[in-house]
Amino acid sequence: MQKPKIAFIDDEPRILRSLKMHFRQSHDVFVTTDATELMKYVSEHDVQVVISDQRMPDKQGTEVLRDIKEASPNTIRILLTGYADLNAVIDSVNDGEIYRYITKPWQNDELKKIVNKATEIAQQTQDITQNMKQGDESQSFMNASSKRNILVLDDDESIYQEIKNQFKSTYTVSWASNLEQAAKLLQKKKFGVTITDATLNEENITPIVYALKNIQPDLMVLMLTEFKDAHMVIDLINKGQVYRCLPRPTNFSIMSISLDRAFEHHERLVQQPILATRHHVEEVPEAETFNFSERLKGFFAKFRGWRMMM
Repeated sequence: MQKPKIAFIDDEPRILRSLKMHFRQSHDVFVTTDATELMKYVSEHDVQVVISDQRMPDKQGTEVLRDIKEASPNTIRILLTGYADLNAVIDSVNDGEIYRYITKPWQNDELKKIVNKATEIAQQTQDITQNMKQGDESQSFMNASSKRNILVLDDDESIYQEIKNQFKSTYTVSWASNLEQAAKLLQKKKFGVTITDATLNEENITPIVYALKNIQPDLMVLMLTEFKDAHMVIDLINKGQVYRCLPRPTNFSIMSISLDRAFEHHERLVQQPILATRHHVEEVPEAETFNFSERLKGFFAKFRGWRMMM
């Protein structure tokens, strides 16, 4: 039986040797320090997973993974780097649409677990994604545009009003200023996209993003916040599979593009539910839930019940 293919790019040969050693039994491993060589390999082979370092002499890892996404949509993309640079992390979401962001030094068992899951997902979705090209999506889902619902989760009503006024001709925009309102709206209406801040009423609500993605994998999450902590964004990738990170205050031209692409992606997931596996998220550790406020715990409790009824 042919082994699945994995490719690594890093500017340190010793790291590449180590990675090849760890994965050679389970995968057909290709390693390189050159982005052009990597692109040639991916264009000539069916590669399930590409793992890239971020800081390299000629090209940033986020740029490499963006090019991989264009050339081979089915390939699962992972960033493996020793640097938690905020801009790089945000670019990895917005440009590379990566599956995981892993920091060096890595744990071999954990990396193998992530790679095995990524490989499985790529194999499961290969038939659907192999003919998928960037830019063709809008024509495939035009009929769904009349039902495009956005949930704005923000305690600042002016943000909601700005978004509503900007996009009222294209989308139906609903607003929740607290978790109780959000829970009621999510149970009543099907949303394709939610736009949310990382904090709500001075409380960190990123765990809500994790919960929503577990409950509704086809929900596209756009984070609209003042990004200050790279590690928070890493968690939003690994545990929440956020679709885009937009700075606050935002540029509405950029938001418009992000919303169009988010809904196209959402509608594709609705039509092909197997693709939602490509947004598989890490489980929130039970120890982490001990630190949740009572309001967050209440939200989780409601949606555990909702999930059981779905």
